[in-house]
Amino acid sequence: MEPHGAQTIMQLRFPLLLALALTCPGALAQTFFVDANMTTGLDDGSSWDNAYQGPLGLQNALLAAGSGSQVYVADGTYVPTTSATRTISIRLENGVAIFGSFQGGESSPDERPPFGTAPSILTADLAGNDGSGMIAENSYHVVSGAGTNATAVLDGFVITGGNANGAGNGNRGGGILCTGISSPTVRNCRFVDNRSTFGGGAGYVNGAPNFTDCSFEDNIGGSYGGAFDIAGSNGVRFDRCYFARNRALRAGAVEIYSTNNAVLSNCVFEDNTVTGSSGGGALWIGSGGSTSLRNLTVIANTATVSAAAGLRVSGSNVSVGNSIFWDNTGPGGSQTAANQILGTTNVTYCIVEGGIAGTGNLATDPAFVDIAGGDFNLTLASPAIDAASNALVPAGILLDFARKTRFVDEPGVPDTGAGAAPLADIGAYEFRSSIGMTDAGCAPNANSTGSPALLSAVGTELIADNDVDITAVQLPANQFGYFLMSQTSASMPVSAGVLCLGSPQFRFSGDILNSMAAGSVEYSPDMNDLPQGQVFQAGETWYFQMWYRDGAVSNFSESLCFTWQ
Repeated sequence: MEPHGAQTIMQLRFPLLLALALTCPGALAQTFFVDANMTTGLDDGSSWDNAYQGPLGLQNALLAAGSGSQVYVADGTYVPTTSATRTISIRLENGVAIFGSFQGGESSPDERPPFGTAPSILTADLAGNDGSGMIAENSYHVVSGAGTNATAVLDGFVITGGNANGAGNGNRGGGILCTGISSPTVRNCRFVDNRSTFGGGAGYVNGAPNFTDCSFEDNIGGSYGGAFDIAGSNGVRFDRCYFARNRALRAGAVEIYSTNNAVLSNCVFEDNTVTGSSGGGALWIGSGGSTSLRNLTVIANTATVSAAAGLRVSGSNVSVGNSIFWDNTGPGGSQTAANQILGTTNVTYCIVEGGIAGTGNLATDPAFVDIAGGDFNLTLASPAIDAASNALVPAGILLDFARKTRFVDEPGVPDTGAGAAPLADIGAYEFRSSIGMTDAGCAPNANSTGSPALLSAVGTELIADNDVDITAVQLPANQFGYFLMSQTSASMPVSAGVLCLGSPQFRFSGDILNSMAAGSVEYSPDMNDLPQGQVFQAGETWYFQMWYRDGAVSNFSESLCFTWQ
């Protein structure tokens, strides 16, 4: 097996684009627009109407973009090249921020619809035949971040199809290759179905990139790291990331080799698999260096041969805090502490099945909402609530995996963690009580699903916290709508529904929601940006209701009221 370590950077650049770039008198710092599906306009990237077109639209925009530029990319599929040259990738550039998942027409990234609504897909599938299982011609890497710093931004993309089965750096980092002490910023991206023969199906790192709000699913990492192989790095960070169904010989999801100051926080590791005799089902960390694991939920990972189905540590300084290791399974289905964490490490304020020595550690069932259904939120019965150490939460980390407030006190639950209240919870999710009262005086009508749309909310009714999250369920699928609010209630038939709000009503019509296939939406009203300049005051009661399309008619959900503090 090839020795583990960083290799010399192999420059992957499209020769024709490079030649053009060298003859360009000077790239401009501006916004460029890309739409693979556009067939009209000037094809010069100057506006949505004149966006760069076709599968090479993004590459053409990057050729024109200079430091300080932004590139807006509409939904569609984009490739590194239309040739058969597998060494070509989509290269990130310092000072250039690339934003995907636009529908077209938006004027800023903040106006993009929820991620998944309008996917911008970066694929290594050069022949367009991955659906038939033919990947031999795919590019080695979909994206290259080689030599970049934090000003190189990739935000809002699906990265798929990388097939790193070549030589040298061509055998690692199928999704993204971060060599040359690179440290790009990657946000809101989904890496799926990438592979490598050496390590890091989703990505190979020997720099210090920062991954936030990303998911890594169904990647195959060969020998080292189903999702990521991190080697010789210093300062790599993952926050609010999801790792699922990745597979490799030594680390099902993430391998961290001879790396200093790596930090993984608020991440979920689920259903990853290691197949080697000395591996870790979710994580393998070894050969020196230092790593901090904070507020992780590591659950239902598998080791097919070795014992360590959660974390294996081999000769590294690893600190594990505020994390849950549960239901990670070794050969024979055993559920001992060694299946959760194996190797010398410092574990504190964690829940570990089977028990493990260390301050604040528990071995009690974490009482997830629905472990079989993959809902790892905490129930009120969970021993993880208010049981973490605030000092172990990394500096500047204020949100949990679900992007909700990290430090929330639950009244009635004893503070068993460490620090001044409010105490953080153990695991990736912070527990948040149900809030709001259903307006019993106004009953909603059933919609085309045969049921009425219902509302629930979590968070706090403290205006300053600004963390109310409202969920609507039992909506008709793939319909749009928005929320309204009022200080008075009513019960008035309107179209196929019942309006439960009195006058005046204020509409959050700037936030158009889509129920998607699941028939549900989640909405967090911004207390600092209410409709028509409204401002909540402590002691006021406000009613919220959702209006939505229901085929050819419109309908309303039930109504919730909140008394602000």
